Amino acid sequence: MHRTLRRAGVLAALAVPALGAGVAAADTTVAADPTAQNVTTYGSTSAWSRKAGDGTYHLVVSQAGQVADAPVPASGEPYDPDLGPTKANGTALSSDAPEVAPSFFKDAIAFSRTSGPKPGLYLSRPSHGLKRLSRKPAAETDLAATRVVGRFGERTHSLIRVLNYGGDDVRIVARAKTEQRVASPTLSRFNAYWLRIGSTLTGVETVGVNAHRGLRVKHADRQLTGQVTSLSITNIPTLYTNADGVQHIDPKLEFAEAGLSLGA
Repeated sequence: MHRTLRRAGVLAALAVPALGAGVAAADTTVAADPTAQNVTTYGSTSAWSRKAGDGTYHLVVSQAGQVADAPVPASGEPYDPDLGPTKANGTALSSDAPEVAPSFFKDAIAFSRTSGPKPGLYLSRPSHGLKRLSRKPAAETDLAATRVVGRFGERTHSLIRVLNYGGDDVRIVARAKTEQRVASPTLSRFNAYWLRIGSTLTGVETVGVNAHRGLRVKHADRQLTGQVTSLSITNIPTLYTNADGVQHIDPKLEFAEAGLSLGA
């Protein structure tokens, strides 16, 4: 699975606008690299793709404050990493595999097939085999213990869907609006997050994936700036990439439904 991460790879040893008018003025730069994109986080480890001066792309790993290129081959296309727990609760990376937009959680892998007799979004689990969750392939995916989130479509036609492992509970939780796109869907244990990217500002939105968490979309109290391209989370949004590099979100984002104050 080229440009991607999954359990069986190398480096297993590496342990709507926002409600307020404020913007992310206090966020701090982790890596001042304007080519950084596709950031992902698991625990204290983060990874992203960077473009070198010769036009090739390199996988970067940040751990314990140390940022360095991972020992995997350079690529002709951006890496699209996914960090997460393996069945043994480790962290693993891979530089080659046949599917696109993969993500994993322990022994489950989600990915898309964009061609062939049965394109679509798939979920593979050793004890359940391979299941097609959607006939439409997702351009981006993320995976948690019971849910898959995907970005389908491009630019103003993009939307975010949350699906259960059985594929029989599917919700469209966000649609792009005029001169906007939705992107970078990512899951915590209880919530899905994504970016709503505009021409100058980017909102962060979230929704609970289970009914007891609430199924209404909530919006961050401030917006991100600087041509935001990707978002990563631990239990809450933690890092994002923009034209200035990899940014750490500080102070943390607070979320509320549209029309509600955060103190309500």
